[in-house]
Amino acid sequence: MKVGQWPVFARLEQAMPWFAARSGLLLLYALLMTSPTLQADSSSTELLPTPLTLVDALSLASESHPDLRIAWANVSRAGIRLQEVESSYGVNSLLELQPRVASRASVSGVDFEDDSRFGLVIRKRLSDFGRSASRHVAASAAVRGEEATYQARRNLHVLEVMEKFFAVILADLAYQVHDESMTVSYFRYKRLADRQISFQQYTDLEVAEREVAYRQAYVKRLRSDLARRQTRNRLALALGRPTELSADLAMPDLTVYARQEIPEYHELVDRVISASPTLEALRHQIEAAQASVDAVRKANFPVLSAEFEAWEYTDNTSANRDRFRANLKFVLPLFGSAGQKDVRLAEAHNVLFRLQSELTSAEYVLRDRVLELLHGLEVNRAQEVAAAAQEEYRGYYQDHSRALYELELRSDLGDAQAKAAAAMLESTRVRFQRALLWAELDGLLGHPSVLIQEK
Repeated sequence: MKVGQWPVFARLEQAMPWFAARSGLLLLYALLMTSPTLQADSSSTELLPTPLTLVDALSLASESHPDLRIAWANVSRAGIRLQEVESSYGVNSLLELQPRVASRASVSGVDFEDDSRFGLVIRKRLSDFGRSASRHVAASAAVRGEEATYQARRNLHVLEVMEKFFAVILADLAYQVHDESMTVSYFRYKRLADRQISFQQYTDLEVAEREVAYRQAYVKRLRSDLARRQTRNRLALALGRPTELSADLAMPDLTVYARQEIPEYHELVDRVISASPTLEALRHQIEAAQASVDAVRKANFPVLSAEFEAWEYTDNTSANRDRFRANLKFVLPLFGSAGQKDVRLAEAHNVLFRLQSELTSAEYVLRDRVLELLHGLEVNRAQEVAAAAQEEYRGYYQDHSRALYELELRSDLGDAQAKAAAAMLESTRVRFQRALLWAELDGLLGHPSVLIQEK
């Protein structure tokens, strides 16, 4: 008899297409929902705008970056574990097949006969006296912890994008400074060399000295030119666009940070300790660890479950073959390895102790970092005033040099222009530093970027 000819399989064949279709759809759905490709940001296929603004850069710095996708994968994994825990005390249905043949000793002259059966078994765990509840608390807390970790990583990534964006602009300004200085050094060297040839006014030592100054200025300009490409490459990596180097960046409007007042330390540190995504993640991890300890303690608790069975038999002549059954089961473990449970409990306690220590350590680090950021803002405010004064002075100096140049009392104007460019570089650097300090504070408080909110 072929397998397909068994009555049990013949009856089952009618139901198999539905089961197969349903299982296939569920599997396809699961694969699609967990696919990193679908979770990647669709903006990664769009070209970077020209000129690239800071707001655009922050908006584009989304889930397409590998670091953020890794963090989100951890969130998804925690969610899968939660689903696994929830399914453990849900309704389980089984289709049980028993194709077989049997020979009855009471019937003489009868060889093996078809004695197949199949049935539907439905099981439901009614109670395990708190073990599943503890596992569910642990899994739920783990999900919230990974979500907080993801938020902390997003805030850090925003700060990284700002740093890389500012670095490109500062590299461009530094190149201008070094280009102006190299030009001045070259003309000074060329002027002395030409006059030495024509009028023998200068010695070889003086000309060589000017040439050394020019060559050194050229090296500095070359390095700053290479730094421009390097900073653009780092910005492209931070944006998740390794092949797109932004040639033109717009100077960002950072006036929103200039309007903010520096808060008091004690008020701010309490807010940071309460709202920090990093600390929130650790608190959820501690909650999960505490629930895991409780679950290990309840590992040998009894289990109460209900079962329903429906059977179909090829041979219904036997009186002991029930078509339907309903059972209540109470299972109480009596003997087990106490040593293994003690080891698992000790490991769970160790994890809890480590996480509690990490939380305390993280709080200490944040308290010190908040104080450092506030001091940085205070210093930055003084630096901003000094940079503004320097930029104003260099403006006056440049105007004065231009007037002397027009009166032919001064042979070159390049030195004044180089110093003015250096003053602008310092002023821009101070403004960028202030924005980064405030952005880091916003991240510690779990706030989204102010620049994106302004948009």
